[in-house]
Amino acid sequence: MAESFPQFILASNSPARARVLSQINLEYHIIPSEINETLSMETPESYVTELSLKKAKTVGERIKSRYTRYIVLGCDTIVIDPLNQIIGKPMDRLHAKQMLVSLSGKCHHVLTGCTIIVYPSEETYQQVISTEVEFRNLSSDEIEFYLSNNEWMGKAGAYAIQGIGSLLIKEIRGDYYNVVGLPVHWVWQTLLNHYNKVFLETVGKKG
Repeated sequence: MAESFPQFILASNSPARARVLSQINLEYHIIPSEINETLSMETPESYVTELSLKKAKTVGERIKSRYTRYIVLGCDTIVIDPLNQIIGKPMDRLHAKQMLVSLSGKCHHVLTGCTIIVYPSEETYQQVISTEVEFRNLSSDEIEFYLSNNEWMGKAGAYAIQGIGSLLIKEIRGDYYNVVGLPVHWVWQTLLNHYNKVFLETVGKKG
C-alpha cells in the first residue's frame, strides 16, 4: 500500500487560519487547544514560540488514542506596537479604540510563532515570522466606523487585515498571510521538505 499524507490537525479555532489552509486544498480537522495563554517570557519571539508549541503539544497528546499518524499545527500571533510592547486582543470596544489610536500613522510588527509536530515520532519544527505593517493616519470617524463593524473582536491589535481592516493599512513589508495569522509559505515548505513527493501527490485529494 502506497504511503499517504497523515491526518492534519489545526490546533486553533481561528476561522482566518482555517480559510488559509482551505486555499491550498489541505484537508484538515480543527481541534482548538483551549489552553491558558498567559505566559511570562523574556521576549515576544520566545512568547509566540512557546505558546505555539504548547498549543500543538496539548492537542497532540489529547488525540493520541484517536489517530496513529497525524500532524498538529499550533500558531500564535501577536502585535508589537511602535514602543515594542505586546498588544494582545482587545478586552472591549474602548480598549480596541485605544489600540487603533496608538497604531494610527505608525509602523508596527506582527509576529506569528508556528509549531508543527509530526506524530508518532514527535519530530518538531518551529519558526517565528515577522511582518511590518504601516497604518494610515486614521481620523476619529474612520476609527469609529471600523469599530462599529465589530471586526476588531478577538483580533490581535484590534484589526483584521483580510477584512475591512485592510482599509486601515498603508503598506505591509513581509508575509501578508503572517498578518492573517498563518504564514502558509512556511507551513507548505515544512511539509514539503518532510514528506516530499507524498505531500504533493496526496494533499487535497483525500476522501
